[in-house]
Amino acid sequence: MPSDLQRLDSILADTEKLIQLAQEGEWDTVVKLEKARDTDIQHLFETPPDIEAVVLAEAIQLVLDKNKILTQFLLSQRDSLRMEMSQAGHAHKAINAYLTTG
Repeated sequence: MPSDLQRLDSILADTEKLIQLAQEGEWDTVVKLEKARDTDIQHLFETPPDIEAVVLAEAIQLVLDKNKILTQFLLSQRDSLRMEMSQAGHAHKAINAYLTTG
């Protein structure tokens, strides 16, 4: 069974991996890894972790900071999808107009 510090290191590694995956546009993998990381975080805090308070605080701050970056990637992706959906809607209308005039 991994120590609390090993679990924390794994959570931090997964957090970095989430950013990398978001940069690469691997959204399905982001969702899966984020769920697994959340489960790991919950398990780490089921009882008070055996980690120095300063180390734990720094790690938590790092995760929070990286989550802000991840949120920005997600918002950007959402905006891109909205733009694509809008463009697809315009194309659909144009096709329909063409078909009804033909």
